[in-house]
Amino acid sequence: MSKIPPPWRQAAEADGQAFDRALAPTYRELLQAAQRELRHRLTLGQFAPDNPTPEQLLDMALQRVWRERRRLSSTLGIKAFALASIFRTAEALAAREDGRSRTTTELFPEEVEPDPLYENDDDFWQSHELEYPKNSQVFSGTVDRAREDVAEEDEFVGWLAPREREVLLMHEVHGVPLQEVGLALGITPAEAEGLLASARRRVRAADKAAH
Repeated sequence: MSKIPPPWRQAAEADGQAFDRALAPTYRELLQAAQRELRHRLTLGQFAPDNPTPEQLLDMALQRVWRERRRLSSTLGIKAFALASIFRTAEALAAREDGRSRTTTELFPEEVEPDPLYENDDDFWQSHELEYPKNSQVFSGTVDRAREDVAEEDEFVGWLAPREREVLLMHEVHGVPLQEVGLALGITPAEAEGLLASARRRVRAADKAAH
């Protein structure tokens, strides 16, 4: 006779299953967004090729979404929150890599401490082990690194301020409503609208200059 898990375990499993169901329809789109973000950071010289990979970046971003999932609501969906998390995770990785590079130039190799960002997040993995992309057909996709259209949206380096780029990508490329963009990025709808307008102006000006 199988043992019935305690109520707290059942609740945790139900929470995890609900999270997976909400994530499944957007996973491939988010994986492409992670690839685009890595191309952007490579252009800036912040990352090395395939370090991290798009799958690794998305995994770290989704860990953050899971930890902060209480923010999800009818007005802030998982796709918008995950896109913002991809931006923030890449930004944090770039900042820590820059800090580590500065440290290693000042210390002997044996004096450099391990980066906690790359250590296991015990709280996350103990509470819920997400199954993408291991055992689910839904989460089995990988990015197509040969796709040229993914790189097109990545030519904003030198054109847009970081937050302008984020708002433009979320709204224009991923179809996230501006109000939801603001919630995901922690800015007001008016700020999101202003950033979108300025981003569009800069892109049009750059396009005219190119032609």
